[in-house]
Amino acid sequence: MNFLLHRHLAEAHTGSRAAGAGAMLPDLWRMADRRVRPRGPEGAGGPLGGRLAEVLVGIQHHVASDHWFHGHRVFLEGEKLVAARIREAGLAAKRMGLLAHVTWEMCLDGALLRRAGFEATRAALTEGFSAIEGDFDPAATMHHFGALGRTAEERAAFDARMKRLRAEIERGPWIEGYQYGEGIALRVSGVRARLGLAPLDASDHARLGHALDDVAREADAILEEILRAPSPLPD
Repeated sequence: MNFLLHRHLAEAHTGSRAAGAGAMLPDLWRMADRRVRPRGPEGAGGPLGGRLAEVLVGIQHHVASDHWFHGHRVFLEGEKLVAARIREAGLAAKRMGLLAHVTWEMCLDGALLRRAGFEATRAALTEGFSAIEGDFDPAATMHHFGALGRTAEERAAFDARMKRLRAEIERGPWIEGYQYGEGIALRVSGVRARLGLAPLDASDHARLGHALDDVAREADAILEEILRAPSPLPD
């Protein structure tokens, strides 16, 4: 599950915009530094109050949602669908099958944007980031930096990348592109670069975009099933 759908579900299930923003953090942490991951429910330490507690609930919701999602047909069948469309587009030799997982998650974010509206989603994102201003650092410390021996330089680089990620998300074009095959193909190209895979040429990029446009109808239908699922958090 990608960060937009994580945010939406966490806010819907908890009624907290701060929890919704918190649910995005594990995905954003990994973009800023692949070593930074949530440690599970025990990773946040003892009971806390205030807005930070809501952020930590959002992170817990993220972990629980991923556990449910990755074992459910809404993910398994969608991943297979994307892999099949990639093969049909003649892109299997480009090792695109390795990215069917993340590509399907982006397709679901696109379905969410088509359903909820891009501008409404961007406004919710901006409000969510503002709601947890000052709680980014403590949450990352509790789940990662406070327990592992990382240098001050590594932490500073992580914080700087997180600020850039937030700015790019709020700016809009990044997430707006999830609504269209071409936009998802562009984001997938970025993932390929981070993994050290060869870039797609213009023809490959166009074929991938068309293939992902064909996935949109299925993504719209499966999104509705995901939105009807109960909260993965215990009552």
